[in-house]
Order: sequence, then C-alpha cells, then structure tokens
Amino acid sequence: MNHEEQIILYAANQLDEQARADFEKHLADCADCQADLLLWRSVADEINASDSLMPAPVHLADSALEAIRQPNKLTRALRSTGQLLRMQMLIIHNELWIGSAALMFIFLAMALLVKRVEVLYFFAPMIAAGTVTLIYGSENDPAAELTFATPISPWKVLLARLTLVSAYNVFLAGCATLVLLLIIPPRALGEFILGWLAPMTFLSALALMLSLWIGTGNALFIAYLFWSAQYASLISFGEWFAFDPPWLETYRQFWQNPAMLFVFGFALIVFALWSSGRDQVQWRRSIAM
Repeated sequence: MNHEEQIILYAANQLDEQARADFEKHLADCADCQADLLLWRSVADEINASDSLMPAPVHLADSALEAIRQPNKLTRALRSTGQLLRMQMLIIHNELWIGSAALMFIFLAMALLVKRVEVLYFFAPMIAAGTVTLIYGSENDPAAELTFATPISPWKVLLARLTLVSAYNVFLAGCATLVLLLIIPPRALGEFILGWLAPMTFLSALALMLSLWIGTGNALFIAYLFWSAQYASLISFGEWFAFDPPWLETYRQFWQNPAMLFVFGFALIVFALWSSGRDQVQWRRSIAM
C-alpha cells in the first residue's frame, strides 16, 4: 500500500491502530503527505459544510482506491492497441510473411551477384506493394464478414494490418541494406535507405488504395506499371515518337523526390483508411481484367 492510499484511508478513519500509528510516524516527517492530508480534510469539511445531513457513502474510500488503481486512458489505449495488433497478426496469412522474406532474400542475392544496389531499389517497393494488397477484403480474408460484424471500426483493422505488414517489409529491406553495405562499397546510409523507403511508402499506399476499389490483381498491375514506367528508356521513346517527351523526365524525378513521395503516400493511406468503411469496398467483388 502506497502513501497516497494510506492518506485516503487515514482521512476516512479506516486504518487499524498499528497502520495508523506507523503512518502518523511517517506523516510527521513528510511535508508532501501533510499537504495531501490537508487537501483531503478540506474536501471533507466542504462536503460536511454544504450538507451536514447527507451521510458519506459507505464505500467512499474503496471507490477512491479503485480510481487510483485503474489504468489511465493512455495505458488503456496502448493495451487495446497491443491486443488489436496481436489479433490481426493471427489473421494475416503465414504465407505472406514467408513469401516476403523469400523474395527479399532472392533479390538480395541477385544484387550481391551483380554488385548493384539498384536491384534493391527496384524490387523492395514491389515486394511491399504486393503484400499490402493481400491484407484486406473478402477475396484475401476468409473471415472478412466476421471482421465487418465486429464492433472494431474497419479502418482500425486495416491500419493494424498495414502497420504490421509495413513494419515487416521495412525490417526486411533494412536487413538487406545492412548486408549490401557490408559487402558493396557503401554510400551515404540515409540516401541509401531513402532510395527504397520513400518509393516503398508511395507504391504500397497506391497499391493498397487501388486494391480496395478494383481488386488485388488489377491494383498490382496498375501499381507495377506506374513503377516500371520510370525505367523506360528516354532515348527509345524519343526515337519512337520522333521527339524527347519532357514529361518522362519529370515523371522520373517524381520517383526520386522522397518528400513528395512521403506526402502523397500518407495522403493515399488516409484515403484508403476512409475507403475501408465504405459499403462498396467492404463487399466488392474482384473485377476481371
């Protein structure tokens, strides 16, 4: 029992003789406890003065102690978040975790063989985009109808799954980055990480948003098409159209702008979370190409 609890019981005259004597010894030397006791007694005097005929509740001290021991809002929120994450981790297919790790290992080996970090730049965002399209919706979640019937908001379910899968993808790509930096002559670490993190954020957000509205297969096709288009040869396009389209270079610069990719990526995530609660998204059927 801490001193705050003892003060309440002492003020309510609910300590036994030994506990009361021990607390009074402590009270004689503790200015903080003396001040708290005065506060409790002043509250009691105010109550008595306002209505001396109204008896104090029998379990007043017990209620005060229960309020002290009850977790605060932040603790309850963190506990609820942890429970939601654990529950959603069990729902996500195990093949997703294994497949992501296997693909990242394959492309890491490829990057080491050719000694080009660009391999990680190209494939890490694609792996992440592929996994996030499989985390939500009736075509990917056998228990989707049960999920929609729970009191938990759909956007919270989607956010929990997105957080788990995205953190896992970033972890895999981070491990691959460390391996590459140990073997291939390193460059600036921050620039290296932003080289795949920013595109991974935007491409994953784009694929997720599209998957909610037009299905997993369609979303991946469009997202991968947008991603691969930046690597098209400007010379080839120029010869084909007999001019050098200026928008192609602008498009490539967009994918090399981390700030813009993060801003648009987070905007797409917010839109995807809003979309998760729409009826046409929850019960959507996959659209054939």
